[in-house]
Amino acid sequence: MQSRRKMTATQFASGSEEARPIVELLRFAMEATRIPSSIFYWIDENLRMQIVASEAVDPDRLNIYQSTYYEHDPCSPARMISQQVRTKTLKRACTENQAIELYRPYMALSGITDALEMVFWQDGRAVAGLGLVARDDQDCVSLETCRLAESMQRYVEASLALHPRVMRERARTKLAKDFLLSRREFEVADLVGKGLTNLEIGEELAISLPTVKTHLQNLFAKLDVGNRTSLIAEMRKAEASR
Repeated sequence: MQSRRKMTATQFASGSEEARPIVELLRFAMEATRIPSSIFYWIDENLRMQIVASEAVDPDRLNIYQSTYYEHDPCSPARMISQQVRTKTLKRACTENQAIELYRPYMALSGITDALEMVFWQDGRAVAGLGLVARDDQDCVSLETCRLAESMQRYVEASLALHPRVMRERARTKLAKDFLLSRREFEVADLVGKGLTNLEIGEELAISLPTVKTHLQNLFAKLDVGNRTSLIAEMRKAEASR
């Protein structure tokens, strides 16, 4: 993301089969709300944004946002999740947040007048978000648009429930519960399934080779298997039963 040229959703998410349904959701939201500047992102376990697709967003300013201003954004996913809020406008959030002055420099830099932020949930956890941004040449987000966004919430969440990423996360949660796997054990098992050697797994996870072997031994015991092939088969069987 080095160019200052504004990028379309298709260009930002180029080459990814899993990104295609996200791009379609992004375009649907833009057409419905008539707000042409937008971002769709996954929310990781640290409540950070993993951007999938965007439209009419300067990538350099987006990098500045993520590195410097995310913590001050009154509509950041982290704040909305802590408040158990699914939709909120930046204009409303500004009246509720006393630290807004720390975010105003970014609003001025990017020409933001208002924004509509939506957070989507699955199985009790926030998994994704959509930001629709109104700029200098646009009106603020209307009450009608907010109501439309609220009505879109269930539709988007129903669509996301069938997305491969969400389905994988659901399977991981089930596997962790059924077999008492730690997150690190699941990471090792996932990399085994991708065909990585023990040495490659250690390099990928920044752990020693003996530690990789210990995690594998624990996995074999917990899933009652004797080798890597059986481990992969058992993991895939458990995922298929989700």
